[in-house]
Amino acid sequence: MHRFAALSVAVPVVLALGACSGESDGAADAPAEQAAAGPLDIKHFMSALSVADIEAETTFFTDVLNFEVVKDVPLGEEMHFRWLRNGTQGIELVQMAGSQPGPKREAPPAHLLVRGPGQLMMEVADLEATKAALAEKGVKPDVDITDVAPLGIKVMFVMDPEGNPIELVEVKQAESAPAEGEEG
Repeated sequence: MHRFAALSVAVPVVLALGACSGESDGAADAPAEQAAAGPLDIKHFMSALSVADIEAETTFFTDVLNFEVVKDVPLGEEMHFRWLRNGTQGIELVQMAGSQPGPKREAPPAHLLVRGPGQLMMEVADLEATKAALAEKGVKPDVDITDVAPLGIKVMFVMDPEGNPIELVEVKQAESAPAEGEEG
């Protein structure tokens, strides 16, 4: 089967998978005029990664980052979809026959010199505790904990088996400031 022929099979399957997710965006329920007049109600569904080795990627995300496989749909030898979840974070791994690696990316933050998706960003409550838990699993950060004060976050990067950067983010608690009009 030609790889584009696999797409003609895959696109309806992807749409069907989304329809079977049990989540509704509400757009089908809203009249067209309401949808056009108001703001879009958009929620993150999942991030997709095209991968060479779906099994190695699955092992990394399940064993290291505690994701679970929630859907697994192989479409013969040409294409394989696997959905992973950890809380509200979803990742779709897609292995397609004949896929090619993207441009080589440098270590973070220089990886952002290549346009397009930069990294998967996942929020954690405690970055130090996350670092310790990953160390117990033999994973060392590729970029250690870094305070990004202007953004109000601390970050740490790890790489998956294919070199995709994963940024673990701790949102720092804002210091309480006096409310507008109050004296501090």
